Amino acid sequence: MHRLRVAFVGGGWATCHRHLPAARADARIEPVGLVTQTPASTWYAPALIRRRFGLRHIGYSLDEPWLADDVDAVVIGTPPDTHYPMAMDALCRGKHVLVEKPFALSAEHAAEMVRVAEEAGLVLAVVHNFQFARATARARALIARGALGEVRTVTGFQASNPARRLPRWIGTLPMGLFTDEAPHLLYLLREFAGASAPESIFVGPPLAADDPTPLTVGANFAAEGRAGALNMTFASAVSEWYVVLFGTRRTTIIDLFRDILIVLPDDGGHGSLEVLRTSGSALAGHLRGVLTSGIRHVASQLDYGNQEVMRRFVDAALTGTPPEGISARDGLAVVEMMEAFQAAARG
Repeated sequence: MHRLRVAFVGGGWATCHRHLPAARADARIEPVGLVTQTPASTWYAPALIRRRFGLRHIGYSLDEPWLADDVDAVVIGTPPDTHYPMAMDALCRGKHVLVEKPFALSAEHAAEMVRVAEEAGLVLAVVHNFQFARATARARALIARGALGEVRTVTGFQASNPARRLPRWIGTLPMGLFTDEAPHLLYLLREFAGASAPESIFVGPPLAADDPTPLTVGANFAAEGRAGALNMTFASAVSEWYVVLFGTRRTTIIDLFRDILIVLPDDGGHGSLEVLRTSGSALAGHLRGVLTSGIRHVASQLDYGNQEVMRRFVDAALTGTPPEGISARDGLAVVEMMEAFQAAARG
């Protein structure tokens, strides 16, 4: 069996906790080496990363000789402002590329990445992983068999506590934390609501003089007979991410952080017994989900769809077919959506 020889660029949290474990789980991948800026920029000591994931090489630029000779593909987990130059560099060296979200910081750069990859016949993909998480897959199955009835409205909601552990580079991004995390909700709104360009946008003031993250962001989308809405607040005492699918028969809540799906029944006339039944369904679904996700987390099996992203990327690189759901054009579409928010923030 031919194996895809892969180098990993970054060495931070995403590389060590998402990309490398997902690659190690796929027998078709041969992890070759790690490229990082300096040993101090890695989540773990480079020697530990090398032993833990069976890497042969540690390097500090894409000019490393082993990259030219021993590598077919590159997985990029560096900060967002480096995605465009790193991906372009790797593509120009003839490597297939999987890059973390956001795909790029501007639609112009994203479109150039797409063009270069397509002209070179190379696979370029983006880590839009939550669409393959267990809870999201279950929601997709419920829709397919009609269990929710007709889904007419989809809402993406995020609350973020400023005290969360966040990378130091967040404040350097346009719109700060929004730019780093909004792609997850936007690509899920694309899938479940058919959302594209938002019809209306509200962007609140920045959190602080040195933090361009907006206090709150809201938007409405309409496409394919469904309405989509985005609501995000970045000054909360809790951190939660949800996608809610409102069907005519049932409502389902995808809890992205916990990888839990909660299904609520039709509450009919909203009488006392019906309200109690809804409350019981919510409580039972949450507790059952916390238990199953907790067991998977302890067993290091809760990967939030990253293994499926890696599988699709490898399939595409080995067969030459576009990776469904994570293609470069999927990445470009989300960047185009994000540019609308940046324009609204500028006024």
